[in-house]
Amino acid sequence: MQHIMVAHDLSTTAQIALQRGVQLAQQHQARLSVIYVLEDHLPMAVLEKQMLAADALLTQQLRDCHAENAQVLIKMGRPAQTIVAAQKAHSVDFMVMGDHHQDSAEYFSGTTLERVLQRSAVPVLLAIEPSASPYQRALVPLDFSLCACHALHHVFKLLPKTAFIHALHVLEMAEVHGADSDAEITWQASLFDQLVMDERAKLPEAGPQISHELRQGELHNCLAQVIAEQQPQILAIGKHGRGVLADALLGSLAQHFLEYPPCDVLVVK
Repeated sequence: MQHIMVAHDLSTTAQIALQRGVQLAQQHQARLSVIYVLEDHLPMAVLEKQMLAADALLTQQLRDCHAENAQVLIKMGRPAQTIVAAQKAHSVDFMVMGDHHQDSAEYFSGTTLERVLQRSAVPVLLAIEPSASPYQRALVPLDFSLCACHALHHVFKLLPKTAFIHALHVLEMAEVHGADSDAEITWQASLFDQLVMDERAKLPEAGPQISHELRQGELHNCLAQVIAEQQPQILAIGKHGRGVLADALLGSLAQHFLEYPPCDVLVVK
């Protein structure tokens, strides 16, 4: 991780994202940029006044976080497109955003967060937890897709070496039936054990501890149970993962977690 960008909209939820971005930049000794986008339909005199006010506010918040060296970018345009364009222009490799507005009539659908997730080529972290201490507990819904494995790798590199990662594979009830169901579950469990072993071998020796388990049942219910048990601080999801993010990008499960995040949520392509 070399360059972290925080998308800020001057809200209190964006301030939480800024604090997390500062913490991660300090932990990984990465560059930090903060972007605020003004929609350009207002008169220029109003825009200039808002730009000055935004720059002053963001500069003060960075000073309060002891991150005076961070770059402040004030842009004009459509927020999602402008944020993604700035990612590419400034070689950003990690994005942090705050929660969407829960009082919006559309909830998550149609928000800048959703639009950025649709376009972003880099991991996007939805930061909602007020505490900006380093993460210690992560949960990764892990299937056999490449993007789910990418999510495991990214959260492994994101967390400090003292942290714990729990990988969960859910064997849906519809996938197991007939007289050989016990044998099928045993076979799937052995495949999952091997997957975790193979992926761990690709990661540095020093790093967070990884535990894993297979559960049988409905995906959403199993995830909700494990979240309640594990109390993760961050949930890492692979974009387009089977059963996690559908081919349309945001399946019902992912949309649920992004509408009502139980903790910070990392979405990885």
